[in-house]
This record gives sequence, C-alpha cells and structure tokens, in this order.
Amino acid sequence: PQKRKRLWGLVVCHNTTPRFVPFPLRYACEFLAQVFAIHVNKEVELENQIVEKNILRTQTLLCDMLMRDAPLGIVSQSPNIMDLVKCD
Repeated sequence: PQKRKRLWGLVVCHNTTPRFVPFPLRYACEFLAQVFAIHVNKEVELENQIVEKNILRTQTLLCDMLMRDAPLGIVSQSPNIMDLVKCD
C-alpha cells in the first residue's frame, strides 16, 4: 500500500547573499534529513500501534462484559463501560 506523504517539517537556510554549498555538504544534509524522517515515521507508526492495541483491548473487554451478563454487564460489572471509554 502507498504510504501517505505528509509534510511535517521544513528546513530552510537563508542568507543575505548567494552562497555556494558544496555537493558533499548538500548530500550530507539530505542524508541526515532522510534518517530523521525515517525516525519520525517509526515513532508515528509506534504511536498508531499503541492506539490500535488500546482500541482492541477495549473491544475485547466490552465483548467479555456482554457475553457474561448481556446487556446489563457493561454497566453493572467492574470495570464498567464508563471505566473503559472516556466519558463524563
């Protein structure tokens, strides 16, 4: 599957006069940017996995509650539905 490409940052270097930047330095900067992008993508993927794991855990607990004492189990058992999902 094609990964979504999203701009999450931009590095810009300004100078008051034109300046020649040698190829090795440009190449090194490009390499560092790619390494940093890979690291950021891995962090985002990890966060998404944690969120998905929590959702699956909540779904499993809700199904357990319903199987044991449907439909009152989700409010009468501990933990109850208000313990599992954000609510006031």
